[in-house]
Amino acid sequence: MILRQQYLKRLKSDLDRWSQQGLVDPAKVPSIIKDAQGTGGGTSLATVLAVLGVVLLGFAAMSFVAANWTEMSKLTKLLVLAFGMWGSVGIAAWRIRTDDKEHGLYTEAAILLAVILFGVSIMLIGQMYHIGGEYSDGLMLWMTGALVTAWLVPSRAALVLAIILTPMWSIAVIMEDPALLHWQFIIPISLAGLLAAAMGWRPAAHLIIIAWGVWFSTTALWLLEYLDWSADTVFALAAMVALIIFAKGHIAMRLIAPFEDAMIHWGLLAAMGTAFWLPLVAEGQLPDETYYIWVAIILGAMVLATGGMAYMQSRFAIPDMAVLTAATVTFVLFPYASLALGDLADWLFVIAYFGASVWCVSYGTRTHDRFSINLGFAAFGLMALYVYFETVGTLLDTAAFFAVGGVLLIGLSVGLGRIRQRLLARQAKAEKVA
Repeated sequence: MILRQQYLKRLKSDLDRWSQQGLVDPAKVPSIIKDAQGTGGGTSLATVLAVLGVVLLGFAAMSFVAANWTEMSKLTKLLVLAFGMWGSVGIAAWRIRTDDKEHGLYTEAAILLAVILFGVSIMLIGQMYHIGGEYSDGLMLWMTGALVTAWLVPSRAALVLAIILTPMWSIAVIMEDPALLHWQFIIPISLAGLLAAAMGWRPAAHLIIIAWGVWFSTTALWLLEYLDWSADTVFALAAMVALIIFAKGHIAMRLIAPFEDAMIHWGLLAAMGTAFWLPLVAEGQLPDETYYIWVAIILGAMVLATGGMAYMQSRFAIPDMAVLTAATVTFVLFPYASLALGDLADWLFVIAYFGASVWCVSYGTRTHDRFSINLGFAAFGLMALYVYFETVGTLLDTAAFFAVGGVLLIGLSVGLGRIRQRLLARQAKAEKVA
């Protein structure tokens, strides 16, 4: 992560100084750095094959039962389901007692198979006994079982399945009753986040943020369709939510520490991506007078408060806070500015977006984060193409349009690529000297 890279750089410098002073055994320095980098273990081929094998066994169980379901008696059906699920639980319990490592890959595979078969049992038993209820109820029970299993064991495999099932449950609820906002999604996904933080498992952060993204997307569609909000208001709110995630990733909290990298990168990517589409979806309509401005003010205050906390902890510099504040004000007022100023608001926003792209590159250079550098260059290039399509492209015939567009693409790729390489080379040289 961005802050983690700074920490590792400082740690290496300190360890060199401490080893020279005799405070640390020089032979142990590489092991300390390796442990701090989290490279002691990785995803091996055996792990991948074991997980894929479990998934295939789960599909095999579903296919076999489905193909022979009508020919089985109820007792046979129950025995098949119970034997498969509890057999997997028994294997997992045996592996937990015999594994030298805590929850080895075969233990996790057995737990995952048990949780998958638990979900299969829910669906098939409900069908067999004609139990009333919605499809989302079965998904909720399956998700709850996976989450409880992940907490009791604890199991990373069960946690991954619970995270995947959470947005599926939310989508199923919305499809069954699209008139209501499914806010209950927040409860299980927050519990999954707390559990992942307790495990200190960084990869889970990416899945959790993706799950949040799916829920925000379905919520945005709900706002567009059932509350008749304009697209630019929805995109403005989404951009502010992304800024909250980005800023929160900079706060020094033990609970957030495993998620810092994912929150900073995904938040920045979502903010820049959503902002890029904001002038494209502007409809020039008056925002919802009842809710929008209050929701926007609350989200804006959350952005500034979160950024302020990061600044107080010296994890944000003054330029970062200035850009964060300007972006928040821009997003809150853009729907009104678009209505009042028309195309002028779009062009002012484009200028601001170019400035944000430059800041993104500067931020990545200062924090030694290549992701932010690459994102800034990509955003700058995409906006340059948008300006070309909106202005020069309308004044040229088709042949000249494509010719000039091709030259522009090549020029952007060469120019931005050279600047990027210089920045990365300078950054690598500085890290080597340090």
